[in-house]
Amino acid sequence: MVFSIPPLPWGYDGLAAKGLSKQQVTLHYDKHHQGYVTKLNAAAQTNSALATKSIEEIIRTEKGPIFNLAAQIFNHTFYWESMCPNGGGEPTGKVADEINASFGSFAKFKEEFTNVAVGHFGSGWAWLVKDTNSGN
Repeated sequence: MVFSIPPLPWGYDGLAAKGLSKQQVTLHYDKHHQGYVTKLNAAAQTNSALATKSIEEIIRTEKGPIFNLAAQIFNHTFYWESMCPNGGGEPTGKVADEINASFGSFAKFKEEFTNVAVGHFGSGWAWLVKDTNSGN
């Protein structure tokens, strides 16, 4: 196998207190996330150039189904690594300062972020990220 699913940073029931049951995590990790990895590995068997690329390189250079598989792998990995059993709530420190500077308040950020997330047609992802090149 060329690509693999990274281990969860916590157990299958680690997010139960955050509203994600062991059953939900198992479904998304073992079925969906692993399924994307399995399909990308199958594609890499018939397209050896894929085997030399990272997930990020595939996202930058491929289109169509291969791009979609790599993007879903990236999104799921980022999601698992961003979640924390003891996390959540209103941020503090530099993150809070930057959210307040960009959105006016945490409440306004939550409102705008939620609107973007629920505005997707079908399923999709919404991330808050900082561009380290531009600072935005």
